[in-house]
Amino acid sequence: MKKILVVLTGGTIGSRVEGKNIDVTGASVYYLMNLYGEVYGGIEAFEVINPLSVLSENMNLTTWTSLCQVMWNISYEDYAGVIVTHGSDTLSYTSALLGMLLSHVPVPVVLTASNYPLGEKGSNGLINFRSAVELIRTRILKGVFTVYRNECGENNVYLATRIMEADPYRDAFGSFGGVPFGKMKEGAFVYFDSPVNPSIAQVNENRNPIARSCPEFSRQVLLIRPYPGLDYRFINLNIKPAAVLHYLYHSATACTVGKGESLPAFIERCCEEQIPVYTASYKNVQGKNYVTAGAVLEKGAVPMQNISPEAAYAKLILLYNTNGDIKKKIDQSIFFETIPVIPELESAI
Repeated sequence: MKKILVVLTGGTIGSRVEGKNIDVTGASVYYLMNLYGEVYGGIEAFEVINPLSVLSENMNLTTWTSLCQVMWNISYEDYAGVIVTHGSDTLSYTSALLGMLLSHVPVPVVLTASNYPLGEKGSNGLINFRSAVELIRTRILKGVFTVYRNECGENNVYLATRIMEADPYRDAFGSFGGVPFGKMKEGAFVYFDSPVNPSIAQVNENRNPIARSCPEFSRQVLLIRPYPGLDYRFINLNIKPAAVLHYLYHSATACTVGKGESLPAFIERCCEEQIPVYTASYKNVQGKNYVTAGAVLEKGAVPMQNISPEAAYAKLILLYNTNGDIKKKIDQSIFFETIPVIPELESAI
């Protein structure tokens, strides 16, 4: 039987508490494997590597490049699957990135994390890791997924490109579209049949790699989110990003009035600097939209439909750091990061 490769990167699941501080140490990152062996046994079924030991809030394009190089060069055929342990703060971002970068792999790649350090009261890290192991052992899926136990005790399985950032009070993750892909229950995978979810057969389709080699993330994308009073005059474009991703309010809108608060005016500034601007997320660009959404599009913003901020950001990072026609690929789904327009949403505003 093939082993499961475990890629330890640090984060809360690889941290220990010392006094009032939570941090990753050389010994703490391996504590998960020791604890798993004590509780479940079968530690010989794993091969373990530790390419990074960082708290995930310290993830950046340099650490992403290092992690992706490791993940890209794995001989996946040699393993039953791969588990990546990661910090929870940026789990949704790395999930989206790996979900698209590794959409072609022939075995399941499963990311997981922990709400509290292992051994602390209420920590779900060990059960999350156990769910990742069980998902791989079902031999049902291939592709990239994220597993995480919610506050109701459900061991949810997310498409890696759909999981959304946890809320800061409950440490609970959401799924873009409102429905996880499934859950683990008593060692079995339970699929959630929903209009927003692809079928298991669709997930398991063969895919080509998005690039010939793993990219180095040297070209940056600026991510902006709106809020009342956002003044774009504070944004200095002297250091130019490769592109700007401006996420919108849920109605696909942003402010269009005011001296410094107007997004259309900011888009004009970007155009003068030859910086493309992408806006998301639109339910249906061709359908009904607020006049404010129309004003944004009229200035040349490139719309992205039905996609989370994490997936939109990861997609642009990948596209701007790989060779290819970005305009052609921006609307193409790589690994279910976009949800198709469905009848219930066609007229929604």
